[in-house]
Amino acid sequence: MNTYYADLHVHTTASLDGRSSLEALTAAAAAAGLHAMAVTDHDQCTPVPPEMHGVLLIPGCEISTKAGHITGLFLEEPVNFAALGRLPEPEAAVAAIHKAGGLAVLAHPFNRPGRQASDISFSPDAVETANARACFKNPAANDQAAALAAQRNLPSVGGSDAHDAKEVGNARTALETDALTLPALRCALAAGRCQGILNKNTPHLRKGLSQWTKARRQGGAYRICRAAAYVGYCAARDLLRR
Repeated sequence: MNTYYADLHVHTTASLDGRSSLEALTAAAAAAGLHAMAVTDHDQCTPVPPEMHGVLLIPGCEISTKAGHITGLFLEEPVNFAALGRLPEPEAAVAAIHKAGGLAVLAHPFNRPGRQASDISFSPDAVETANARACFKNPAANDQAAALAAQRNLPSVGGSDAHDAKEVGNARTALETDALTLPALRCALAAGRCQGILNKNTPHLRKGLSQWTKARRQGGAYRICRAAAYVGYCAARDLLRR
């Protein structure tokens, strides 16, 4: 078998807080040595071509639920968001992803402090144990996710959660399979022949810039001023970490 590397959590400008086009993101993925990349925009299924810049593209989405975010990967058709409604129960999101032919991944489950494994009562297909943004509020987030995956015997995957081309590949998934095709990669993930890998944590400033982008698109002086202050806060956090 061969080892292929995929970033399984990436946002384009179709997300309100996405800062880079699909073109720029795939170019960054190719430069980072990735073989595949999943497009997981917020609460929507962004259409993608089979590949770009030699990078295989995985149709996906990220669903906001009452229990946090769940990514859908290897979708064969769009998720019916109209039927799901706003902030659905996690079980309904998992069922909708399965109905669309995809696999449901529990995304950055411990990125907010205070959440316990016992709070997660539903069954995803895998757990995101390496997320390059998960450490912003909880430095132990990825370790806790890895413990959850091990406890429940679920596959471990990784994704940068990139909202900017400069973040692509900061976390990734190693998949063991014979062929670089969507069915082969999907089978490897479902069978647990995969492992999430954190290359480096994304700087806080990138989170601030994505929030600034979101605020500018939404509009409103208060929202924009608040986002500008948050960018400054994030920049200061990065300086203190050095």
